[in-house]
Amino acid sequence: MFSMKELHGTLSQKYDAINGLYIADRTLTPFVLKPEFSVTDKTGKIPNGDYTAQLINCVWTVKCKVKGNAPVAGKDYVVNEETKELTLKCNLDPDTSGEISFSADFIDSRRGDVLKRYWRGELSCVSEIQWRVSLRTEWPQRTNLIPWKSRGVFSIPVQLMNGDKNHPDGSSVYKWQVFENEKWREIDDNTDLWYREGKDTKIISVEQKYIQSVTLRCMAWPKDNTSELQVVPFLLKRYYGNYEDDIDIIEGAYIFPETGRAVAEASVITRNGGHIANAEQYFDIEILYSRNDGQWWHVAHGTRGEVTRSMFPIDSTMTHSFAEQTRELTAEIPITVDGSYLLIDGQILTGQFPIIDRNL
Repeated sequence: MFSMKELHGTLSQKYDAINGLYIADRTLTPFVLKPEFSVTDKTGKIPNGDYTAQLINCVWTVKCKVKGNAPVAGKDYVVNEETKELTLKCNLDPDTSGEISFSADFIDSRRGDVLKRYWRGELSCVSEIQWRVSLRTEWPQRTNLIPWKSRGVFSIPVQLMNGDKNHPDGSSVYKWQVFENEKWREIDDNTDLWYREGKDTKIISVEQKYIQSVTLRCMAWPKDNTSELQVVPFLLKRYYGNYEDDIDIIEGAYIFPETGRAVAEASVITRNGGHIANAEQYFDIEILYSRNDGQWWHVAHGTRGEVTRSMFPIDSTMTHSFAEQTRELTAEIPITVDGSYLLIDGQILTGQFPIIDRNL
């Protein structure tokens, strides 16, 4: 009985067209064909058993395309003269076919006849897309935007992947959305002032000064496989962190007959001990003055306040003091009237407002 045994693979291959990988890759795990010939003689003239080693005139023929060329013996395939095995070490070109054939003779010692044995197998390699889709980004999914460390206009990139390779941009779909009023909606070019460009690409650009709290998501999928939808959300949030406010009387701390005014300067200090430059751009700072009689008077908005002698205590032996009230400001947000945007020359008017009420 004659048969052909397949080891470490099959006659057919698959080619992952996205990742450029063969399944299985015969350059890594060669495909082996092993002929087997056995004899069972009921007359007992020939002992029963394996006679593969007695096959003669063994000829292997391999026909296929390997990188556009015919396979080379000794390189793309190897024949073991002792075991008669063929080891195929090459991959077929994608979407091609080929064949392997084997012929051999066996001399039947009972009558001296020559028995011919022949086998043929069809090789094939079919391209198909292997989907292992993911959406990757190196951007953090939560970003605290510190007002005095402005990023200006910045971009958030994502990349649709298939396996460990970038899925081609021309074969990918990207769509960005914003979460508002408990649902996802499309980004509006006109009213979402923080948006700059890229809502249908893999890189969206936004502007920090308009961001109070914005939740985005990017949806992406291969054009020809919508079932592989991938989603990554992002939270962008205006963030002040820990800070302290302080005020110093730089002139007129003590009242003398010649003292004509008192001047105070307010400052805001981060937890690292650094003074925030131009703090009035990020805080609503109100400077107050008191004769230490239980009353406080508004002096100025900003980081510098001044009172003249006319506001000093009548009793010059008394002291006076300054204080500041510091409130965080929102980002630049649209101003609305009865639910409609207030426009100036066709542009939405914006403003910054304290996030808490004045407390006196």
